[in-house]
Amino acid sequence: MPIIDLPPIQADFTEDDIRAMNVMRHQLRTSWPKTLYAPEKPDQNWKLILPFANTYLNAFASMCDLNYHPHHPKDRLTIFLNGTEGDEKPPVEVPPWIEMVGNPVAMKDFLAISFALDYDREGGDPKEPHTEIGNLRALAKPYGVDTATARTKKAADKLLGHCVEFLTTMTCYRSADCIVAMPPSDPSKVYNLPKYLAERIAETMGLENLTKNVRTIALRNSIKGVALGAKFDTLLGTMEVDDDVFGKRRVILIDDLYQSGTSMNYCGLLLREAGAKKTFGLACEKTCRNDDNVSGKM
Repeated sequence: MPIIDLPPIQADFTEDDIRAMNVMRHQLRTSWPKTLYAPEKPDQNWKLILPFANTYLNAFASMCDLNYHPHHPKDRLTIFLNGTEGDEKPPVEVPPWIEMVGNPVAMKDFLAISFALDYDREGGDPKEPHTEIGNLRALAKPYGVDTATARTKKAADKLLGHCVEFLTTMTCYRSADCIVAMPPSDPSKVYNLPKYLAERIAETMGLENLTKNVRTIALRNSIKGVALGAKFDTLLGTMEVDDDVFGKRRVILIDDLYQSGTSMNYCGLLLREAGAKKTFGLACEKTCRNDDNVSGKM
C-alpha cells in the first residue's frame, strides 16, 4: 500500500526555482483583513480566501481537521469548507486559526512552512516605528559586534521566548524532529544569534539540534548589494550539508532575519538534497521589502 504523507506537504524545488523566486509575504491582520466568507446561496459553503497557497495551505491542513477543498490558481488560495452549506456560523476551528496565522508574516517561498514572527516595522511599512520583534532583533544582533553583552543576551532571550511561544501555538510545526540554525555569512564571528536561538529552542522543545551539520564554507558577504535576480548565483558553493544525517528528517530552519529568502531557500534545498523530508522556515523578523540590502534602508 502507498504511504500517505500527512501535511504539511513539501513540494520539490530546484536551483532554477530559487533563481526565479520573488518572495510574496502577507500579515493577514495588517494587509489582508477579510479572510472568511459566509455562503451567499443555500447550496454554497463557507470559504476562506487567502493571498497564496504556499505556507497558508499547509498551515490550514496541519492545524484544522476539517473536510475542505482547496483551489489556488496563480496567487490566490480559496479553501471551501465542505459540508457547511446553509450553516449560520463557520466551523469552530476556523476563526481561531485565522487569528493565529494572522499575526505572523507568511512567506510565499519553497519551504513547506515559512513564517516570520513579525515585520521589522509595523505593518511592513518602512515609515512606521519598529515592532517589538524588530527592536529585539536589533538589540540581540547588533551589527559590527562579535561577542554578546548582557544587553545582547537579554534581548536574545526575549526573542527566544517569542519563538518558543510561536512554535508551541503553531501546531503546523509539530511534526518537526530537529532544528538547524542558518549558517552565518562569516563563520569566524564568535556570537551568532540564529545558533543561540536554535540551541535553546532545541533544549526547550526536545528537538535534536543538528546545526553543526550545516556550515558555511565560503564567505557570503558578496550577496549584499547584489540584485535580486543574481543573488542565488552568489550563494552557490558557500554552504555544505552533511549527507548522512538528514535522511527523512523534518527540519526547522531558524534565522534571525528574512530578506529576499534566497539564503534560507538555498539552505532548504541543500537539506532536501541531503535527504530531509521537509523543511520548515522560521525567522524572527521580515524586512519591509525583499531587497533592503540592495537599494533601501531598514
